[in-house]
Amino acid sequence: MLPIDFTPDSARDIPAGAESAWQAGRIDLATQRATNLRYGYFDYPVDFRVSSHAFLSASSTPLLDIMFTLAHSLRELRSRGSAEIDFTENSYVIRLAIDADQVRFTSSHRAPSAPPRCPLEEYATAARAFITRGTEYLVTHHPPLGDNPALSELRDLAGLSA
Repeated sequence: MLPIDFTPDSARDIPAGAESAWQAGRIDLATQRATNLRYGYFDYPVDFRVSSHAFLSASSTPLLDIMFTLAHSLRELRSRGSAEIDFTENSYVIRLAIDADQVRFTSSHRAPSAPPRCPLEEYATAARAFITRGTEYLVTHHPPLGDNPALSELRDLAGLSA
């Protein structure tokens, strides 16, 4: 079992200090750079568990950043056999490595004594489902995001393009 989920919090949709520009309609999500969206917007609690170990538990994380990081991890696992999920806001790192047909998860902090594992396809399915839910939620609640090239880039990276 590998749940990856987020809890929307509309109070954390925009960067601190940008409230008046947001309310005045001066922020166009369709034209924001991917970097701005990844690090400044949609800072939601995220849960990421593998087996019984919580690698993230209601951790406030920029949603688009974690989605891009998961998408990159899928590509890196397939091409290099290992990947990292890291966070710019702190030093925490979740390390993933292919071991036979399983992904082994370790972390820089609070690492379990026996690293949890799951099949690669289970991780890929969970990561893609999380990215799909996240992008659908964001576009439903912020339609201009649907026109932002960053979302197409994210879908392509995760292998979700039509």
